[in-house]
Formats: sequence, structure tokens, C-alpha cells
Amino acid sequence: MNYNKEVFIWTEAFNCAELLDPMLNSYLAHHDFKIHVYATENDFKTVKTNSPIIIKEILSSAGIKGKIVEKILLYKFKRGHSGTAHLWSYLLTTRKEKIFIHLDADNIFVNETLNEMINSIVLEGYSLVGSRRPYRFRAYRKNGSDSKKLNSRPDVVNTDCFAFTTDRIRKFPKFWLRRKIRGRRISFKPVVDFFDPVAFEIFDKGGKIKYMDSPNNGFFSTTNSMSAFLQNRISFAAVGSGINLYKNSKVKTSEGYARFSLASYSLYSKEILNTDLGIESLEDQELISKIKRLDRSTWRLREVE
Repeated sequence: MNYNKEVFIWTEAFNCAELLDPMLNSYLAHHDFKIHVYATENDFKTVKTNSPIIIKEILSSAGIKGKIVEKILLYKFKRGHSGTAHLWSYLLTTRKEKIFIHLDADNIFVNETLNEMINSIVLEGYSLVGSRRPYRFRAYRKNGSDSKKLNSRPDVVNTDCFAFTTDRIRKFPKFWLRRKIRGRRISFKPVVDFFDPVAFEIFDKGGKIKYMDSPNNGFFSTTNSMSAFLQNRISFAAVGSGINLYKNSKVKTSEGYARFSLASYSLYSKEILNTDLGIESLEDQELISKIKRLDRSTWRLREVE
């Protein structure tokens, strides 16, 4: 079925446009849904990939209001995920579609990925779908006053490739929406990461969650990295943040996340962009093995010999 009018699919690449050609070429090899790409006019000057289903969204070209929004966004992106939260809140309060799908720009698609997510919402009645983000079985924040509270909360989903309906999300006031998207605590109940307060809002209002990688494992489990859903992508993590840090050392984030995101960007740059940044790369042999099998003419993985 053609869901282009019902579904809003987007990615963002402010100040990290080098991610777009690999991501979009791989996307086009497996999908025919329109994808909205948010970046600046200057960002798009370096992007070679074109298609009728790639919608270039340059906010500054949308009049005075758009120029103001873009200026705020670029300032916020210097403060890390604050910029992403600002953009997402803008989209949630201006777009009319009821189903949103977000794709990180550092995804490399090696198979069709979106139809199952869309069908899970449209045909099966789920309100939030994506790969599992564990709470009880997380590998961090195991001690302290919040540990037991985190253990009691159901798993949510990762935001690198996920879909959700907007009908159960309170969108105003905007500053509160931005806080929820950013993953800031909004009650005595702690959260783990970006967008989690919104995920819990959807869940608390009766929305059903589908863990695409492990749908039969209940509310408390671990991510199944060998699932078809995750194997359909070469999924990096925090590459956009790493680029932001590499270009702008004043970005505010934790020391641990800064090291990880820079190492992830270094690996991506070396293996996907063929550029050695001269900084330590992430050591992930499974990810590197997948990249080595990537056929960039078909954007599929070659069989293991």
C-alpha cells in the first residue's frame, strides 16, 4: 500500500552532510517512500544524491519564521542533543501526518526496513515500534537511588530507526515537549535516554510498544542484534555527535560520550568515507566485518565465503 500521505519519514544532517550520500543511496536502493532531509543550504552543496522521493528541507528558505527556526537550531546543535530536540518539537507541532518515522543519517540500509514498521502501526495497532532499548537489563546505572526505579520501568525503543504515532503525545507547551524529547526527567521516575519520556507518555496513555528485534520477549529483555530488523542495516551510533564534536570542541556532553562518539565517527570516516581522521577508532569487529561485506553497487551484504 502507498502510505506516503499518512507517514512522515525524516532524517537530519545539520553540519554533518557527509553522512547523507551513503545513507540516501542505500535508502533509495531498498525503499520508495518519500524521505524529508533537514539540513542547511550550505550542507546540501556537498550532497550528490538526488531523487524525486528525497525532499530537501531547508528551513531558511521558508520565509522569516524558517530563518529564525534555523538560526535557533544551529545555535542549539552546538549544545549537542538540544538541537535535535528543538527540531523534533518543531516537526511535531507543524507536521500534519499522524505517523512519524525517524532515521539516523548514519544508517546504511542493506535491505528493506520500513514496511514492517508501518504495517505494525497501521495494521496491528501499535503506537511505538523500533529496536529494544533495555531498562531492567541495561549495562549502566546499576547502582544508586534510581536503579530500582529504572528496573521497574518497561523497555522502550532506540531512536536511530523507529516509528510512532503522534496522537498520544502532549505537544504544548513547547518547552516541555522539548524537555521530554531531549530525555530529561519530568517526574520522580528516572529515564535512560533521548525521547524516553515521550515513549513512556505514549505507553501510559494506552499506546502499545512493539520491539521489532524481539517482539515475543515481553517488556523486560535484551536487544537481539541478530534479528532481521537490525541485520537489515549497518547501524553506527553517535556518528553525528562525533562529527559535531570534531568540528566544534565546545559542544557540551559527558567525557565518556565524547570519547565514544568521536571513536564512532572515526570508524565511519575510515570505513565508509575512506578518510582516516588520525584519531582512535571504535573497535567493533562485528560492525567492521559487516562493512567489509558491503556491496556499494547494490547496497547489500555479500555472502560470507
